[in-house]
Amino acid sequence: MSGRDLRTEDAYYKMLDEAYSKLPEKRVKVESRFRVPRPQVFYQGKSRTIIMNFKEIAEYINRDPNLLRKFLSRELAAPSAPSGDRLVFLARIDEQAIENTIEYFVKRYVRCPVCGGYDTRLIRVHKFLILKCDICGAESPVPPIK
Repeated sequence: MSGRDLRTEDAYYKMLDEAYSKLPEKRVKVESRFRVPRPQVFYQGKSRTIIMNFKEIAEYINRDPNLLRKFLSRELAAPSAPSGDRLVFLARIDEQAIENTIEYFVKRYVRCPVCGGYDTRLIRVHKFLILKCDICGAESPVPPIK
């Protein structure tokens, strides 16, 4: 004999099975509902690139447009200026490069590295940025955006 009370252990497993049976079935994967709008890029002359739906993208990913603008400017190495709901780059930038950079921002500053959910927010703790997940509660540090 192992010295364990099997009745207590059996009761525990029975309770556990009952609790699992009452849980709702898993829903559709979180990623399937999250689709960032494609940037609508417009070129003005040879030296300006305009993202027409910039504010819509920032709102969809629940991030401050100024933070997203700073990130895109740094990653694409082009100065930018907000213009209403649009973002104007003072350089000609390939549309695919803009899309890839936005995807990279979402992967790094929006998607939770623990559960893969997108219901997150950025909070500042002292000088650090923390990605706080509203789904699983995880807090993950992210690199600062300068």
